[in-house]
Amino acid sequence: MKQNFRLSLYLWGLLFILTSVLLSCDGVNSSDSERLIARAENHYLYLSDVKRSFDGFTSKEDSLIRVTKFIDEWARQKLLYEKSLINLPEEKITQLNDLVNNYQSDLFMNAYREFVLKSSMDTLMTEGLIRAFYEETKHNFKLKEPVYRIRYISFPLDNVDQREITKRFKKFDENDVVFLDSLSFQFSNFFLSDSIWLNEVEIRDQLFFLDELQQDRFLKTPNYYEVKDSLALYLLTLVDCLDRGNIAPLSYVENTIKDIVFNKRKIEFLRSFDNDILQDAIKTKKFEIY
Repeated sequence: MKQNFRLSLYLWGLLFILTSVLLSCDGVNSSDSERLIARAENHYLYLSDVKRSFDGFTSKEDSLIRVTKFIDEWARQKLLYEKSLINLPEEKITQLNDLVNNYQSDLFMNAYREFVLKSSMDTLMTEGLIRAFYEETKHNFKLKEPVYRIRYISFPLDNVDQREITKRFKKFDENDVVFLDSLSFQFSNFFLSDSIWLNEVEIRDQLFFLDELQQDRFLKTPNYYEVKDSLALYLLTLVDCLDRGNIAPLSYVENTIKDIVFNKRKIEFLRSFDNDILQDAIKTKKFEIY
């Protein structure tokens, strides 16, 4: 009973410290953070360790439960680890230490490679490389379904600029694009990125405001298409389409090519990077074979 009472007092004291840190993280000095919380054999748990493991608590009761569980789990892990060092055969301990050291080395090496790789992304991935790969292999990128380029806008029937908008939409030169963009806040829906290729599913998602029959008519209509209902006027243009079996446009397969080129360049880069490190170490006598 006496021991449980002392433990309870300790935990409530700990709770006071933790809630002051984690419920309001202002004004915490280094001496508070380095306060010793628990010991298990030769392992020590400090307040700063606990703080790093929690973003905060919703209440004092929540903090007591979660922190107590955290400390108990920490103690179990450390005590079990110490027991394993005493009771496992020496051969097994050596084997496990080798595995740990190798795993640690792999983690650091891979993290370093990724760091250098990210720093070299611009040289690995250029528009020229992507386009060159496409030109060399575009026969492998045949469409498995039709793709389309479209643009559309819709706006209320009472829009005072209706005639000018319609004229500009049909003409659609550089000045018209600027004009329509300036009025986009008046549109119910719009899609003016007519350089983007979309498949039929994507087209139908874009044209959700049309029924299925209207969508079918639009996809079979060259150039301009207009639909009106009780609420809005819809202006649509089928800019271009490519049937199944045609070579896919670069913009349509660009992301796929980027992945292919990047992975190919990544393998080449890492092979060269690892070899350069070895050659540099030999040159600077950081690596010698006796």
